[in-house]
Amino acid sequence: MKKKKPTLYDVAQRANVSIATVSNVLNNKSEASEKTVQRVQQAIKELGYSRNESARSLKSGDSKLIGLIVPDNNPFFTEILSGIQEECQHYDWQVVVANSEESELRQNQLIELLMAQQVSGMIVAPVTDQLNPLARKRDTPIVLVDREIEQLQLPVVKADNIDGSYKATKRLLSNGHKRIGIILASPGISTTIQRRQGYVEALHHMNIGVDEDLIRFGGSYKGTNAQINGGYQSVMDMMNLPSPPTAIFATNHLLMIGAVKALKELRLKIPADISFIGFDDHPWQQISEPSFTIVSQPAFEMGRQAIHALHKFKRHQEISTTSLPLQLVLRESCGTPR
Repeated sequence: MKKKKPTLYDVAQRANVSIATVSNVLNNKSEASEKTVQRVQQAIKELGYSRNESARSLKSGDSKLIGLIVPDNNPFFTEILSGIQEECQHYDWQVVVANSEESELRQNQLIELLMAQQVSGMIVAPVTDQLNPLARKRDTPIVLVDREIEQLQLPVVKADNIDGSYKATKRLLSNGHKRIGIILASPGISTTIQRRQGYVEALHHMNIGVDEDLIRFGGSYKGTNAQINGGYQSVMDMMNLPSPPTAIFATNHLLMIGAVKALKELRLKIPADISFIGFDDHPWQQISEPSFTIVSQPAFEMGRQAIHALHKFKRHQEISTTSLPLQLVLRESCGTPR
C-alpha cells in the first residue's frame, strides 16, 4: 500500500503548533520564535514533508516560472536565455522555454498554455505584429525581446538594428562595393524592417540607388530550416542576376549559414570573389577561414535587461523600451578597400 504523503496538518501536530505557524515558517515570516522555527523544521525533516508548489501557485495566482517563447533555434536566442537565467537567480525564478518556429498560431497557443500554468511572466520574441488577445489583458506580464509590436503598450528590449545594419553596409561601401546584396528574414517583423532601413540609409548616404533585386527575404514565417534554406536560395538567385552583387550582407545567423553554403557550392571565395558580412558573433566565425566580419548583438545583456523590465512591469506597471547598441566586428571576410 502506498504511503500517505505528509501534510501541513501532520507537521503542525508533530511540532505541536498551529497550521498557521507552520505556514509562516515555510514562507520565512518572522512571527514565530527561533525555538518554534527549529521545532517546525525538525518536524518537516522527520516526516519528509515537501510543499506542493503547483497547488501553492494555483492558490496565490502566481508561480516561480517565467515563460520564454522564441521563434526559431537561432543560437542568438540561446544567448538571450543565458542572460535571462542569470538574472532570474535574483528573483528566485525559473525559465521554461518554448519554440514557436515562426508560427503565429503556435505562438498564441503557447501564450495560452503558459497563462494556464500561471507563470509569473513571459518574455516573447513575437512572430508577427499580432499577439494573442489574451496577452493584451495584462493578467500575465509580458515583455517583448528582440522584436517589437508598435501598437502594443508592452516593455521592449531590443537592439539598435538600424544603426547596426547601417554600419555593415557603410563598411562594404567604403571598401568600394556598389552592388551589395542584403538577405533579410521574414518581411513583416520589426527587425527585418529596421535592418532594411539601415541598409537603405547607408546607400542613400553614398548617393547609390536602391536595387530591389539585391534585397532578398530569406524568412517565410516557417522557422529554423526555412531561414537556412532562404539564405541559400537568396544567394543563388542574386548570383544569377545579369549584374550580381560583389558583396553580401546576411542579417541573421541562420540566413548566414545558408548564404555561406551557397557561396561554397558556387566555388566563390570569400573575400577574393565576394565580400561578406554576417550577423551574431559565435566562436566558429572567429576561427573559420576566412574569419567572418559580424554585426554583433549583446544577446546576453538583452536577456538580463528583459528580466529587469519584467520585474519593473510586475511591480510598478512600468513600461519601458531599451535599445542596446550593436558592434561591427571587423575580420577578414569583408575584405579591404578596392
